[in-house]
Amino acid sequence: MTAVHFTLSAACIGLANILIEWFIIGYLFHKSQSLTPNTWKPESGGSYVYSIFLSVLFGALFTLFYMKIGSKYVMVHNLWSHIKLGLICFAAFSFVTEINNAIYINYHRKFAIGKLIASCLSIVAAAIIASHFYWR
Repeated sequence: MTAVHFTLSAACIGLANILIEWFIIGYLFHKSQSLTPNTWKPESGGSYVYSIFLSVLFGALFTLFYMKIGSKYVMVHNLWSHIKLGLICFAAFSFVTEINNAIYINYHRKFAIGKLIASCLSIVAAAIIASHFYWR
């Protein structure tokens, strides 16, 4: 993977993550989020900049993970294989953490479900996107 492919993969995964989280958490489950007002910090321009930075960082880290580890466990040009990699990564890295957060943080139940859905879709999308920029 060239530096250009790595950068494009990180940027595309970051953009996909932003869009998925906006749609699932910010649009579909926003009413559930507002039912727990004491949980949330006020939004500002700075919080959006940090969120964008973290989404692109997620893209870079997932691309690095895919290059070093994930690409060895998927079949080339097989979408289902990449979806399964994303689901395994979701189960291993995000599912338990999101459930644990829901136990200790005052999330509304529907919002916790929305976070799980968004996390799963973001990681599966990351696996699919990284596969499009990686050539053996």
